[in-house]
Amino acid sequence: MKIIIFTASTGGGHKRAAAAIESKIKAVSPDTKVKVIDAMKTIGKVYDKTVCDGYHFMATKIPKVYGKFYKITDRRTLMYKAVMQSNTMMSAKLLDTINEYKPDAIIMCHPFVTTMISKLRRQHKIDVKAISLITDYDAHRTYIVPYVDAYVLAEPDMATKLIDEYGVDESIIYPLGIPIFDRFTEPFDKKAICEREGLDPNKPTILLMAGSFGVTSVLSFYKALAQRASEMQFIVITGRNIKLFANLEKLVEEMGMQDNTKLLYFVKNVEDYMHISDLIVTKPGGLTVTESLACSLPMAIYSAFPGQERDNAEFLLNKGAAIMLQKKTGADDIVNLVKNTEKLEEMKAKCRELHRPDSAEKIFRLAQKLCNESDGGNNK
Repeated sequence: MKIIIFTASTGGGHKRAAAAIESKIKAVSPDTKVKVIDAMKTIGKVYDKTVCDGYHFMATKIPKVYGKFYKITDRRTLMYKAVMQSNTMMSAKLLDTINEYKPDAIIMCHPFVTTMISKLRRQHKIDVKAISLITDYDAHRTYIVPYVDAYVLAEPDMATKLIDEYGVDESIIYPLGIPIFDRFTEPFDKKAICEREGLDPNKPTILLMAGSFGVTSVLSFYKALAQRASEMQFIVITGRNIKLFANLEKLVEEMGMQDNTKLLYFVKNVEDYMHISDLIVTKPGGLTVTESLACSLPMAIYSAFPGQERDNAEFLLNKGAAIMLQKKTGADDIVNLVKNTEKLEEMKAKCRELHRPDSAEKIFRLAQKLCNESDGGNNK
């Protein structure tokens, strides 16, 4: 069996989901050939740059405009039709890659790719099973096209919108969850991790994912938090933001918080820090949310741009797995929550309840099932 997983670099979530599926397939079915392909880069540099850079600019620099664009394209408007038409025009540019690999199934981790694969199937240019993976906690109309064999959802409640608003047949909806790497759900030794990292396993621990925030806002927020929470400890991850790391390092020293703050640059073992933390301060990207739920880690949402992030935030808030921080009271809100151990434990229980385990393998098994049905059970 051969599988292509198409992804895109509009944020890191699509690529992480694709990589998690690829890793699981290689682990459970070594004979299956699987390939992750960045669809936007395959189409061409200009298209890739336009889509990815355009998304990043709108989401970070003009979020209100992006939010309006997101809402408008979730309805059958002229803007929606223009977006869908521009995507279908690019579909032929994926054809050579697909024909060269000859997959039995294609898993699409981005709505634009779903549109392209739909057109190629409609034109009878490819004969594959098509699975569309929605990597956020609400759906959007740009995912919904004909000639898709299965829609994989982050959680069951999303099915109502697909059925009632978009007219998707319930029989092709699978609430299997967003795929993440196994390391987020594997057993761990909190004491051993804390000893290795120079942290106290008995202290409340707050994980601050600071790389996606502005330098000034993070510095002021960390300062306010540290001033109020001397009995707590902090893990601050700045990602690849060198300027932020340098400024935080200086501030930590000035405040004498070296013993209570673990300051980190880019890390490859973020799951370790999530496992030992009691609360994560973060933006609510779909994959970050899923990883946090898998680690039973409640979220304090620092900011959420209009669109996918705000949808994800609303899902978490409605389910009781997160709090939304306000600029003026955010530090106090965190301290009060961490001190309220009963409330915090309730939120951790909600995270465990919302987590949908083994998503990556279930998606692979779904692909197997669809292929077997199409060839009388001979596809292994």
